[in-house]
Amino acid sequence: MKLKTFYVRAAAAAAAALLFLYPFPAHAADSTALQGQVSAAQREYESAASTLDSMQQQASDTRQQVNDLQSQTDALRGQLGSIVAQLEQSRTELAEAQNQATAAAKALEEKQAAFSARYDSCKQQLTAMQLLNEGGEISLLMQADDLYELLTFWQVLNDLTEHNKQLLDELDTEAQALDTQRQQAEAAATQAEQAAQALQARQDELTQTQIQLEQALQQASTELDSQQAAAEAQAAVTEEKRKAYEQATAALDAYLKAQSQKYQDPARHCSLDFTCPLPSVGRISTYFGEPDAVYNKPHTGADMPAASGTLIYAVADGVVSAASARPSYGNCVQIDHGTADGGSSYATLYAHMSSFCVSAGQTVHKGDVIGYVGNTGDVRGANGGYHLHLELRINGTRTDPLQYIPH
Repeated sequence: MKLKTFYVRAAAAAAAALLFLYPFPAHAADSTALQGQVSAAQREYESAASTLDSMQQQASDTRQQVNDLQSQTDALRGQLGSIVAQLEQSRTELAEAQNQATAAAKALEEKQAAFSARYDSCKQQLTAMQLLNEGGEISLLMQADDLYELLTFWQVLNDLTEHNKQLLDELDTEAQALDTQRQQAEAAATQAEQAAQALQARQDELTQTQIQLEQALQQASTELDSQQAAAEAQAAVTEEKRKAYEQATAALDAYLKAQSQKYQDPARHCSLDFTCPLPSVGRISTYFGEPDAVYNKPHTGADMPAASGTLIYAVADGVVSAASARPSYGNCVQIDHGTADGGSSYATLYAHMSSFCVSAGQTVHKGDVIGYVGNTGDVRGANGGYHLHLELRINGTRTDPLQYIPH
């Protein structure tokens, strides 16, 4: 419940309670002046309380904004931590890929050097064999020591040529494999570098967002401090207005108390033969003692929904001790029914009337029309909230009226 609603309703409830204890004044001029003071104090208090509610709501909204920004900042820090870890891993992978690419390039270079050396050797052998084809082979054949060397000479030459060819093919295959490995390692290094660059860009982006969030958080926190300080100052003003309102209400109630004596008669007899205050009661919307819809406090009577303008009857013989409009009860009538045989005094109150047709000091009888159902005063509910609020006091203490009054 907001502060304004709580204090206004509490003050109104206190005034209503004293109203039932003490009837309305006979001296209209004095009553009107005091009522005017109460109304003015109430307006000032409600205005101050409304301002306080707005300031507190603004502070509440800003506090929620601070909490949201703090949550976003915390979440962003977590994302940044994850990005940093990923970036470190990516840089490690990049270094490994670059090392592998370097090693593959070096191995390829060494293999190409071996191929070149072997190729040069083969060229020399081919050059020598070419010389043999130009007549040098005759000289070599004449140097043969036996028939086997002579017969195998050409086979040796062919074997030598085939061996060189095989070595060159193996070196070429190995070089191609190494070149493939080098290309794969360079591609992996390029991919790792791109991943690291993307992560670095993401880290830079998140870092910039974090800076903006922290700036917004600082600004919101500063605004919240200012709003809370202003609300505290306004709360002090509102409290002073509340006290002034209560003092004005107390002054009016003291006057009502002084005027109440003329309508009290201990000799008046109450038969306890009560009747229903309405032509019929379909249901009870709020029972005695239940939290009510206006003050959220234990209900002081019983609420009987009825159509606007429905007749309201006096539940028993008595004297009207009050008939006027009040801030909480609206248009209401109070009847003193006197003292029962057991020595207890009884009084009833009928509130939220659209209008009443009796006056203070008037004698009424059981079943007399005293007013009409309305929704004046503090009323909540569907379809305008039209109902009769009925209270019963025994020896000045509120009691469940449904235990005594037919309904």
